[in-house]
Amino acid sequence: MLYVPSRDHIAALLAPYAEHLPAETLEKLEVYLMLLLRWNQKTNLTAVRDPEMLVQRQIGESLYAGRLLNGAETLLDFGSGAGFPGIPLQLLRPKLKITLAESQGKKASFLREAVRTLSIDAEVWPNRVEAMPAERTFDIVALRAVDHTEAMLPVAETRVKNNGAMLRYLPLEGAESLPGWALECSLTVPLSQGCVSLWKRLESSNHGQ
Repeated sequence: MLYVPSRDHIAALLAPYAEHLPAETLEKLEVYLMLLLRWNQKTNLTAVRDPEMLVQRQIGESLYAGRLLNGAETLLDFGSGAGFPGIPLQLLRPKLKITLAESQGKKASFLREAVRTLSIDAEVWPNRVEAMPAERTFDIVALRAVDHTEAMLPVAETRVKNNGAMLRYLPLEGAESLPGWALECSLTVPLSQGCVSLWKRLESSNHGQ
């Protein structure tokens, strides 16, 4: 039988990342978790299988990035996979317009089902980010556990508005520099060996709008 933590237990597990979540948000996070666990039995959405670890390492760490969103209105979840960090952030900030970009068919199908089931206003882009119309840019482009990150960074940069930012999950050790970008803020993620960081362009460029 599939084990799903109770709503109160989910709230306790999420407390280090996002305290005082509204009841409606917790309810939808519970539904999202159940959907993840069911799909993960037949499709490899995420390597994390333990329900409590899913809550902490995936949902919790996604919610924690909400501290860096400031006044952003649009966010691109680059290589969204099972919806991290995009779906938890959409539940945390319902007015934020989030695009979940995922080129793998099964994962994109899961994202569409999650958006439908949760009744959230997120867009699923079931293709490579490179295939987006050139004029599509975002206040924040988020990268978390993206395959071939070094190759994807230049693509991500083209999708950031000139006054926008990149949101990145990085290890605590060996913090890297990013040519053309300045580290504006970095927060250590609770109960992990990583941080979530916000990067701004050093100067305006021809990318974005």
